[in-house]
Amino acid sequence: MTETDSSGILKKTASDRPARLTREQSRAQTRERLLASAAVVFTREGYGGASVDRIAEEAGYSKGALYSNFASKDDLFLELVDYYAGGQVDELCNRLDAVQGADETINTVCEWASSLHHEPDLRLLVLEMTRRARSDAALSERHTRLFDEQWKAVGSRLAKIFPEGRSPVQPMVLGALVMELTYGNAMQLHTELRAGDLIGVALRALRDAHRS
Repeated sequence: MTETDSSGILKKTASDRPARLTREQSRAQTRERLLASAAVVFTREGYGGASVDRIAEEAGYSKGALYSNFASKDDLFLELVDYYAGGQVDELCNRLDAVQGADETINTVCEWASSLHHEPDLRLLVLEMTRRARSDAALSERHTRLFDEQWKAVGSRLAKIFPEGRSPVQPMVLGALVMELTYGNAMQLHTELRAGDLIGVALRALRDAHRS
């Protein structure tokens, strides 16, 4: 809403000004910007080469703002992988929840995997985190828990491709199969291969073998 003053010049009223963010909204916005910056810096410079100063600078914040949102560089790194990978897993789970039947379920997974854009390069980030986890027990435990939860979420939804919803393997194994093929080396080395094609072969083979 606008008003005019005595000279006829338009002036803004309070309702024209953008609403101020709440404290929670502002904090969430800061975290998202820091995570986006971390994605750029970690992907470009690797874990060892990336510094919290550079990440904060890239996001337009101070180092203090970074540490008020993340306990450490390790914490930021894990949150980054969880933010991107977890978001993609949530999208897949939502798609699977919306379909019924074995063929439609398998087709949904295949379409998701083949259309997925790896930005930032999650594969490189995950590989680096895995290397670090081997020498850090606390990081290893958190790393394992993070991926176990994601794999179980996907695998539990894929059980409906089998007769009576009974999978021949544990949900985590089924989810790991899909996620490993989605982010695997084959797609990096052979551009003509699509993750969805490989996943389709694997899931249909499992389903048909279980029917037999």
